Amino acid sequence: MTYIWNNPDWPSYTYDAEEVERHYSTYVAQKKATDILFGIIDPDMRNRMHARSLTEEVLSSLEIEGEKISYDSVYSSICKQLDIHLETRAKTDRYAEDISRIALDATGNLEEMSTARIKRWHSLLFSAMAGIKPRGIGCYRQGPVYIGKGNGKDLEIIYEGLTAQRVDAEMERLVVFINGENEKSPLVKSAIVSFWFLCIHPFEDGNGRISRAISDYVLSKGYHETQRVFSMSSLILKYRVDYYRLLQQISSQSESLDLTSWIVWNIDIAVQAKLEAIRVYQKSARLTRFMKNLDPSVYNSRELSMLFKLADGSFDGKLSTDKWAKMNKCSPAAASRDIQHLLQEGFLIPSGDTGPKTGYFLDPALLERV
Repeated sequence: MTYIWNNPDWPSYTYDAEEVERHYSTYVAQKKATDILFGIIDPDMRNRMHARSLTEEVLSSLEIEGEKISYDSVYSSICKQLDIHLETRAKTDRYAEDISRIALDATGNLEEMSTARIKRWHSLLFSAMAGIKPRGIGCYRQGPVYIGKGNGKDLEIIYEGLTAQRVDAEMERLVVFINGENEKSPLVKSAIVSFWFLCIHPFEDGNGRISRAISDYVLSKGYHETQRVFSMSSLILKYRVDYYRLLQQISSQSESLDLTSWIVWNIDIAVQAKLEAIRVYQKSARLTRFMKNLDPSVYNSRELSMLFKLADGSFDGKLSTDKWAKMNKCSPAAASRDIQHLLQEGFLIPSGDTGPKTGYFLDPALLERV
């Protein structure tokens, strides 16, 4: 079986400039609207949105590869490194801190890219990770790497990375392209770079996550954006099936170097990411107004904390007296009094269940009215 890197002209990728420009013009218009909005918001809110966007980027990039980590650990680590004050911080987690460093370096450090930097990211990705790790951490693979589909006897090899003997030279060529003045559009360049890196597949594991970090770097440097208020990976996760289908379709053949469909898909994802950033801002603005309207002389600290979690969406599921007591480290009696107070004030609505299954939700109409 042959792959895209078997093409004699690889990696001289091509694309339909007219088709790409048609989609890119939509992105430019959306980016302009988003930039205007975020240019006038409160700096503290923008910093927190930056931290949340990076957190979403980290979590989604991991989840694309089937890995999960605590949101609170990553968010707390990013806020700590950005010197953003939090009332409470999650328990220190070295793995969360390491992968947060990758995201912060990719979006905030606009110095030239190097192979040493990419290898350092790989070390951060795996050094503190629990479970099975690649044999070579922070270094390129020494043997072949295969991408498969299915399990056991049904396993089908759909792609083989570039031969190990060529990895060093091809990674140097990729880094020269990343640092060079070549593509006019940083978004187009980031799509090409992420695909190119995945074709090389220089590491035993972690290539997808590193490819998205490199893409973030190209976007941040190209647009001079060191504050990120959107997440591409969260949208890639949402459309993961299309993401892998396109990768396989283009990389598992050697007849064409045309990346038009891949570039257009990435542009469309970026447009959606910008639109989602505006929706997140609108939600954050409503949350801020909602919390400012709460009088601390009327509501105790437990009530204020829980109302924030409920309004923010960080509390998932049905609220119960037991959950309230555990989250606030208070007695069930105190939890019950708090809940009854918020019921009387019109913040909570009962789930309709009775007995031990009794639960409550925040009245969704409250945020719509602020």
